[in-house]
Amino acid sequence: MKKIKIMVALALAFASTGITAQEQQVANFTFLDVPTQEIGKFIRLHKQVTDMTMEYREHQNHWLLTHFQGSGSNVVIWSNYPSVEEVYKDNALAAIGKKWETLEGQEKEEFEKLVSEYMAYWSGHTDEIRVIDWDNNVKHSENMDWDTRFYALFGNYQTTGNTELVGDAFNSWLIFPGIEDGSVQSGGFSSHLSGSGSDLQVWTIHSTLEDYVNSISLQGNTEGRSTFWQNVAGNHTDNMYVHRGHVVNGKFDLAGPNN
Repeated sequence: MKKIKIMVALALAFASTGITAQEQQVANFTFLDVPTQEIGKFIRLHKQVTDMTMEYREHQNHWLLTHFQGSGSNVVIWSNYPSVEEVYKDNALAAIGKKWETLEGQEKEEFEKLVSEYMAYWSGHTDEIRVIDWDNNVKHSENMDWDTRFYALFGNYQTTGNTELVGDAFNSWLIFPGIEDGSVQSGGFSSHLSGSGSDLQVWTIHSTLEDYVNSISLQGNTEGRSTFWQNVAGNHTDNMYVHRGHVVNGKFDLAGPNN
């Protein structure tokens, strides 16, 4: 009976809208509204469930971010896949079920309790799938330390036409000059594929808030700035998040050298 209850709950939590599979690099963004005072507890539960089920998952890696400023959900889970087909294959429900089947006695009961507590936070979550060309549209600083609580600023825009053109313009305007002067450690852009989201999403990653503040005064590439603003339309939103951990070698590694 307990197994049936857990499986029904998980099936409802992970129901998603189907899309046509395409061979392209994609990211799935999961948005959760976790109460601010319970984010620490959620991260602990997320690490426990992730560590116990990663061997049954299909994504290449995933990152957990928590809200810092601007609009947006309190928690974002960013999972990367080599193609949309891998998103289909990556069944979190099945992964938890497979782990459940390997356990016995008290371990199985404790796992059921852990999953039930964790899944309570997934009620009402939303997902969005975006296309990311990591080879051509994203750039990282050679000195970037990913095991830190860095800051990620996301900008969401509607475009008037060619999203690739606008994204390239943004990279030329701010990402490349920012990495060169040290105020930006990584950045790039993605385009919308499925779920609710903007045509274009750009992001910059900053090791510290001081780096972010320094990036605000960056003039960047004039031609890139002009091309960018000529090809976006309507209102845009900005959301800043803090990196709290990501998967390394099959385990969820909390951000920070001593975590």
